[in-house]
Amino acid sequence: MDLQLNPMPVPAAVKADPRQAAQALGRLLRQTPEYEAFLKELNVVNNHPAVQKISTQMRSHQNALRWFQGDMDDHEASLARLETELEALAVVQGYRQAENTVSQMFTEVDSVISQAAGVPFAANAKRSGCGCGG
Repeated sequence: MDLQLNPMPVPAAVKADPRQAAQALGRLLRQTPEYEAFLKELNVVNNHPAVQKISTQMRSHQNALRWFQGDMDDHEASLARLETELEALAVVQGYRQAENTVSQMFTEVDSVISQAAGVPFAANAKRSGCGCGG
């Protein structure tokens, strides 16, 4: 996957509305085949009976661990077994592949934006940990 974006030079006096630019980028990303495939796989995996059954069992063991109910070693072993079972399902593997593909696309988009902005975009788009309420 190779993103071909050709940035247009913008005169220094022109100010872009960051919110509009972000919304436009979001709309474009939603229209990509990679993102559409990801949403399709997400829907399939979320509605698959085997996934739902395993997920319910996993939540039961997680709750038991959280509230110190029963044998902790048994709950941890059951969780590990269920996670392996879940990841072995073809629908989950299809979802993971679509997830990886869309993640690579987002990483490429971040790289292009970072290059244009002159700073690592995603790394600087996170809330700071200053504790100042911002």
